[in-house]
Amino acid sequence: MPIVFVHGVNNRKEDADYEPSLARIEQSLRSILAPDLGIDAKVLSVFFPYWGGDGVKFRWNQASLPTSKTNVKALNLKLTGLQAAEYELWIQEVQAQNGGKPVVLGDISRQDKGFAKAVDLVWDAASIVAQTEEGYQEVLDRYEASRRYAAKTIPSWAIQQPPLTNREFIDKLNQEIAPLLNAPGALAVQAMGLKDWWASLGEAVNRLGSAPSDAVTALALARARESLHAKATRFLGDIFVYLNTHQGEKAPGAIASVVMETLKQADQARKPGDDKLIVIGHSLGGVILYDILTYFDTSITVDLFATIGSQVAVFEEMTLYRASKSGVPANPPADRLDKPAKVEKWVNVFDTNDIFSFRAEGVFNGVEDYKFDTGYGLLEAHGGYFARPSFYKRLAVRLKGK
Repeated sequence: MPIVFVHGVNNRKEDADYEPSLARIEQSLRSILAPDLGIDAKVLSVFFPYWGGDGVKFRWNQASLPTSKTNVKALNLKLTGLQAAEYELWIQEVQAQNGGKPVVLGDISRQDKGFAKAVDLVWDAASIVAQTEEGYQEVLDRYEASRRYAAKTIPSWAIQQPPLTNREFIDKLNQEIAPLLNAPGALAVQAMGLKDWWASLGEAVNRLGSAPSDAVTALALARARESLHAKATRFLGDIFVYLNTHQGEKAPGAIASVVMETLKQADQARKPGDDKLIVIGHSLGGVILYDILTYFDTSITVDLFATIGSQVAVFEEMTLYRASKSGVPANPPADRLDKPAKVEKWVNVFDTNDIFSFRAEGVFNGVEDYKFDTGYGLLEAHGGYFARPSFYKRLAVRLKGK
């Protein structure tokens, strides 16, 4: 079952986080999404067409952007600069979803389906502080073990009164899942390979349980706004370049051509008994895929199509696709368009905090909309979907139609 992942805007190979982010996505696809869909990760083919090199280029390297002298301290985590700022914003958003109060994992566990939510919060936090590929794989392994543990029971220690501290909660959780990791006995941090990032995780969950100071909040907001400004220019620039460079069926442009070639390779990688094709498009990646599947190459059958944080429907509302030029229904407010003819199942995921994500059901027939809270506020929600292990679990549920 080949999987094609088409990235969105703001992705460049020269960026320091490009390769690590891609590696994490592949790890998550193999460790969470594939097993949940019944796919053998050992034989799974994953394709990542790269089109960022054909995106917008700035003659003066974005010299037009305002800058600030604000720096964000490491905040006692193994994080620096923008990464620390993004983490602080994530904490604030999680607390906002908790009624503006500090998050106590034991209190969360007493809610309906709360223990599973607390487990998601633990390992979503861990996904931020585990910086190495090996550390992130360990997070995924422990997340899967925690999911199996949470599916069996709501343990008394998770809902006791008074509740465990957040640090006691993660210590106890790791002791309980040790047998599921073939590591029986009490938690031995060094022996189990947790090392530095485990200390950072302890600090991270402690931060969930306490309110940030005004100074920390101000620093985080200032640094994140500066980053958002830079990302917004590339976001718009990549869209303009894409729309400006594809001229017709015989001239799709460099970006669509790269993605089409990879889709063909994935289509040819189907094997008997493993013949399903999954295509995932994030942001503009979903737009590019829709453009291809409805106009540039309508011959490829896609079994599962997922658009994440994408602008597919709003582009159609603005009649920006080649196929839409002659396919607008007579009464658009009442009549919707059919999904691409060769797409068997289409799932669209959005976050209401992500101002660049849109619903699709109001424009298309045959698509299912789902809301996912990335845990980020307005500044970072657009890039937050694939950074959380819990996202892949929930995407698999939707792709299976449950």
